[in-house]
Amino acid sequence: MTKQPFYHLRPNKSIDRNLFVQTLIGLSRELPISNYKYTGFGSYLFDDFKLLHDILNISDMVSLEKDEVEFQRAKYNKPYKCISIQNTDSTQYISDLSIQDEEHNIFWLDFVAPSELGTQLSDYSTLLNLLNSEDIIRITLNANPDSLGTCNQPDHLQELRLETLKERVPDRYIWPTISSNDVITKNYPVTLLKIIKAATLECLNETPYSPNFMLPLFSSVYADGQQMVTFTGIVLDSHEKETKIKEVLKNHRHNTFLWDTPARIEIPALSVREITELNKLLPNPKIKQQLIKKFPFIFSVKDEQAVNSYIDYYKYYPNYHQVNF
Repeated sequence: MTKQPFYHLRPNKSIDRNLFVQTLIGLSRELPISNYKYTGFGSYLFDDFKLLHDILNISDMVSLEKDEVEFQRAKYNKPYKCISIQNTDSTQYISDLSIQDEEHNIFWLDFVAPSELGTQLSDYSTLLNLLNSEDIIRITLNANPDSLGTCNQPDHLQELRLETLKERVPDRYIWPTISSNDVITKNYPVTLLKIIKAATLECLNETPYSPNFMLPLFSSVYADGQQMVTFTGIVLDSHEKETKIKEVLKNHRHNTFLWDTPARIEIPALSVREITELNKLLPNPKIKQQLIKKFPFIFSVKDEQAVNSYIDYYKYYPNYHQVNF
């Protein structure tokens, strides 16, 4: 049996998921999102499926689960009849996939195994070649450089990790100037985003042979233990549509429409009282120093990313409460 982390108890991933939902809500002003088909990895908790059905009324949904025991558990915990659970992995599912011209899809390839990076990029690329204009795709990859290996010689650690990355990723996605500095913790997520961009442009490039192109919507980096990176984009076939998409999403700050400028979500676990007291002071763009001074046990003056993240994303921080059945 595979062991799945409790994603619903991971606040930073929850915020990332909510940013995705906010993006879809914005897109629904221009696109019939409720009529889209959603395919993802629901596990046995189905957090993203619940949100997309409850908030956006998406009612055609497919969850992939390759492990037989987890597949049975997922069937038992399925929250809605409209979710079809398939006992298969993404590679097999995508290889058998046929998308009709009139269909519209949202895919979330929520990968967790860093050792399978090459296969994950292959699945992503294969899927790109099947998508229609206005389809939405989202891919999550493990961005923890420790997954690239360890050694007893610190001076050679980054070189070792760079070589491991090159072994896992096709040469055509690696740029000539890549260096060991690109696989340190701070930079590795952007390195993976550059690789995703290379894989995307190989399939969707604005040439006479490819009518579709990818508009990046947003990317994010978060960690509730393992550092992860997520890219979200939409396939388009005209710049007129691009202009309309940017217009409906212009008030969503995380939608930067850039490939390699991710939102960094680094909020620590907080108690209900801490959340309540923090939120009494927000929104206020000039509150940073006051928060650091008033809550030194949460935020540090030496590393302001946590307080910046909270100011930006406090509305999406999850609240957990005990429920008696």
